[in-house]
Amino acid sequence: MSADDLSIDAARAALAAGDHVRAIAIFEKLWDFRGAYEAARMGADLPRALRYAIDLQDEVLIQGVLAELTATPEGAKQALDVLARLRRHAEAARIAEQLGDHARAIDHFSRAHDDVNAARLLEAEGRDREAGKMLERALDLASEAERPPLQLALGRILARRGAYPEATRLLQDARKSTALAPTLQLEAKRHLVAVLAAMGLRDGARDALMDLRHDDPEVPADLDTYLRDWRDRTAERRGTAPGGRDREIVAGRYRIERLLGAGASGRVFLATDEVAGKSVAIKMFFAAGARGGAAYERFVREARLASTLRHPSLVEVYDVSVDRGYLVMEYLPGGSLQQRLASGERLPPPQIRRLAIDLVGGLEAAHHRGVVHRDVKPANIFFDARGTAKLGDFGVAHLVDLGQTQTGGLIGTLAYMSPEQITGASISIAADLYSVGVTLFEVVTGRLPFLGPDFVAQHLGEPPPLASSVNSTIAPGWDPILAALLVKNPQERSSTLADLRRELEAMDLGARTIVARPRRDSRPHSIAALAEDADAKPRYQFETSLGGTALSQLARAVDTVLDRSVIIERYEASDDADRALERARLLGRAQSPFVQRALSLDRAARTVVYEAPSGAAIADATPSLPPAEMVRLLKRLARAAAAVHELGGSHGAISSRTIVIDDGAVPTLLAAGLPAVTDATPASDVAAIVQVVASVEGCAPTFDALARHLTNLVGAKLPAYAPPTDGESLYAAAHAIDIAVLAALGSR
Repeated sequence: MSADDLSIDAARAALAAGDHVRAIAIFEKLWDFRGAYEAARMGADLPRALRYAIDLQDEVLIQGVLAELTATPEGAKQALDVLARLRRHAEAARIAEQLGDHARAIDHFSRAHDDVNAARLLEAEGRDREAGKMLERALDLASEAERPPLQLALGRILARRGAYPEATRLLQDARKSTALAPTLQLEAKRHLVAVLAAMGLRDGARDALMDLRHDDPEVPADLDTYLRDWRDRTAERRGTAPGGRDREIVAGRYRIERLLGAGASGRVFLATDEVAGKSVAIKMFFAAGARGGAAYERFVREARLASTLRHPSLVEVYDVSVDRGYLVMEYLPGGSLQQRLASGERLPPPQIRRLAIDLVGGLEAAHHRGVVHRDVKPANIFFDARGTAKLGDFGVAHLVDLGQTQTGGLIGTLAYMSPEQITGASISIAADLYSVGVTLFEVVTGRLPFLGPDFVAQHLGEPPPLASSVNSTIAPGWDPILAALLVKNPQERSSTLADLRRELEAMDLGARTIVARPRRDSRPHSIAALAEDADAKPRYQFETSLGGTALSQLARAVDTVLDRSVIIERYEASDDADRALERARLLGRAQSPFVQRALSLDRAARTVVYEAPSGAAIADATPSLPPAEMVRLLKRLARAAAAVHELGGSHGAISSRTIVIDDGAVPTLLAAGLPAVTDATPASDVAAIVQVVASVEGCAPTFDALARHLTNLVGAKLPAYAPPTDGESLYAAAHAIDIAVLAALGSR
């Protein structure tokens, strides 16, 4: 009789004697997991039985033991511990949720790559920001089949935060997908009706409602009835009373703290953003019956304009809901300039200059977007904790339309208003320059240039006093600057904001000699048509040559409209250059965060403007990344290639020179500065990506060699995968490696 037979007999004898622990130990030594499982069952040791069932990979046994264990809270905890140790994360997550341990459930859902359920629990915990970030990361790497549930989940979060355009796009994509379960498609359609209505697109909302009724005839046919039901269901889920505004919590996240200020149609509150964990200012429009009125239109205008403008000297807008009537902005603890002046505070000369330069910067950003503020005054200038001045309240701003006259009567504040605004003539950015002049005059001298009460006659007919005649202690450089800003005729007013900034920076705050500057005419003037800037500068400035290719010349420049660096590529006239230009058009259409974005393409000028990527080419700075991050890099490059391949083309020039890596190890596949087009295929793109990553890792340039290398580094088992032939299959193969690597790391 063999030793194994003797051991089996000993195990059976132990079972017969009721010594289940000894029997289990013997079966384990023999690697007889079925015998160990049966011994554990006989000994009522269900946690051990579960472990052996998992070792046997017998799903029937696994589910049977789980059903028994999870019948009691204590058994569920034991099952959770076993599943966690054996990395059965999906099942562990469900049991942790059943036990109410959301933190542990979120962790296991994340480890199981179930981002939708992890984000769902984060939402339930009130952690929308983390849920949104998780879903955005998942979407970056998701295949087409994986995207719809992620789009629905992220769209739901964005809709709740009032980011309606982004939510609409995601929900529309989700509802059209055949990969989404029918019940989830219905949910996407329900949310889409509400979001379109919230944007004021009622016709679109009605069309979406009809589409929803096709699948669910029980849904009300009347849009307003549907929206009331939707509002009540939403309020019930959030635990708020239907039909009323929650004055303590706005939009489920902004907790009102105290009133900061009030006007005729709304109030501004200090609030706490409980998702982001920071203080914000929330402007709430309360004139609910005034839809379509002037006050409401000003609120809508401010909401739309301010949310598109970004600059350190403009009050930043975080969140907007036109339908609910609120605007969430950064909280500025330094208060307004008006409050400082009213308290009798006199700003020191360096701080006045800093204020002026900050104000110029904010207005430049608005003017580059074609927005004239029209109400620059101390009440609309705020200070952050560091003393930076920020311009806010775009409620009366409008987009410049050359030759258009004003409507709606006087818009602005008379004491700070330009002559052309008072007369109702066409206005331009020169109107803001005049108001800047009035504001700075008040800050510098301690009083307005015109004291009223007939501000109209004074702005139109009286010359302003010299600032030094009002306050003899100021730097004399203020006189020519302010005089040029306060010229009656907009066509003769102070040149440009850029010139004004240079004059402010060069001004001697202590010297008493006045720098000669031509005085512009400040006599009464018949306000003419809109002033046009005859010296309009091009959008892209400060070009620096970056050399060229055999087909093109490249330069780095500054986009003065959006205040960012760009790469400009100008192609020569040749057949090869034509093909390169066509490839640039193809790459510009690729919708991937990992492909260099084309901002504009002018075929006639044979010019393409690209975003300037951050980071360095792999050829210049070889990254040193742990195995899990290297696999993530490979997956991102696969997503970049897949975006191009989906359009029916290929990149054809992937190399360590055309892949840029930023500080966060995020790659950008370059579209600018590429060599001549070759007969490339998706397969050759895949081979090029693998070669680049393999060269960084120091292994053979094949996917099989790279996969073995990365899994060996962490002691992971090489998973099964299909040989990659294009971006999508490369992503699938890399994803299999990713799961194996993460599993090995998680077991350490």
